[in-house]
Amino acid sequence: MRILITGANGMLGQELAPLLATRHDVCACGHAECDITDQVAVSRLFADASPQLVINCAAMADVDGCERAPARAMAVNARGAGNVARAAEAVGARVFHISTDYVFDGTKRTPYTEQDPVNPLSVYAHSKLEGERMVLYSTSSPSPHLIIRTSWLYGRHRTNFVDKTVANAKASKPIVTVTEQISCPTWTYHLAEKIVELAEEPAAGILHLAGLGECSRYEMAQYIVNKLGLPAEITATTWEKINPPARRPVYTAMTSTRLAELGLAPLPDWRAALSEYLIQRFPGAKSDYPLRSS
Repeated sequence: MRILITGANGMLGQELAPLLATRHDVCACGHAECDITDQVAVSRLFADASPQLVINCAAMADVDGCERAPARAMAVNARGAGNVARAAEAVGARVFHISTDYVFDGTKRTPYTEQDPVNPLSVYAHSKLEGERMVLYSTSSPSPHLIIRTSWLYGRHRTNFVDKTVANAKASKPIVTVTEQISCPTWTYHLAEKIVELAEEPAAGILHLAGLGECSRYEMAQYIVNKLGLPAEITATTWEKINPPARRPVYTAMTSTRLAELGLAPLPDWRAALSEYLIQRFPGAKSDYPLRSS
């Protein structure tokens, strides 16, 4: 299959491209090769590449940055996604569009399913939800496209919460993190593996793909320093005290009612995944979980 990845230089895109390339013909495009806000350029690229599947990893993911630059956020996350969908439609390609748990408002206290209503709280969340809609409604019903919602990504290709926590702990710097925000940490490698599986499936609509289980950022930080045996002190705080530009939903753990329908297993438990990541990245990390054979 001919697969085109937009946003291929990002954390997920860099994980995804080599995995897909073992089975498919992959065209990996970063921002320099494909600015998704430029509809003419996107259409030209897709016409030249003739993909059968497009995976849109391109996004403006800085939540507070989106709040400060709402026009840019909408241009990339909403209209850019629409440009990708329209260009894909013109060449007869399906789209996998990567979205976020932040489309929910966090008022629920059990994991969100694909059927739950959305209610975004920030510019980032609004722009991502609008991007979902532009992809799903870019074609006649039923849409062949798939929205993949995920959360709290970490991976080896970009500095992330895990790496920052380790760096601060090793440097004896303070680690201050929130206790009331709960979601599902997700390793980009596991997410990429599942997307590779989905490429072979007739999946469409909305699908939640995140690490199994849930935790707070505070619990996640504790787990990290404990597994590395670092004598770090973690200070609990709240978003109210931090007062960032953008509102965060306090609970966005997700589960999927659709993976079983597709005959696919869920992603691994967040602790097992994080343990495996730490062992790969940081010598001396210990694990309570058996490592998977690759």
